[in-house]
Amino acid sequence: MSEEDRLPESAYRYFWEIDPAQLDVSAHPRYVIERLLEYGDFPELRWLFRRFSREQIVDTLKRSRRLTLRSATFWAQVMSVPREDVRCLRAHFQERHNRIWQR
Repeated sequence: MSEEDRLPESAYRYFWEIDPAQLDVSAHPRYVIERLLEYGDFPELRWLFRRFSREQIVDTLKRSRRLTLRSATFWAQVMSVPREDVRCLRAHFQERHNRIWQR
């Protein structure tokens, strides 16, 4: 695996369920982008925006079901993506999510 296909060590803490040193970023771009959009700090986000194209990041934002409402709203605003284009911000997705997680 080349250096470009590895996560920066500062991002390891966001990938708690796997061995992040073994993660091939090129093989799992959506997973990496989602996780860093949700939890990443400035160094990791700088790496993310250098490593992936804007198109890859926007596509992940639009298709993700894993981003929180807060993160999806923030990144949609930052990336100038209409709310209705972001799957996890659509009303029917929120209704289903709320129905599943009701107390």
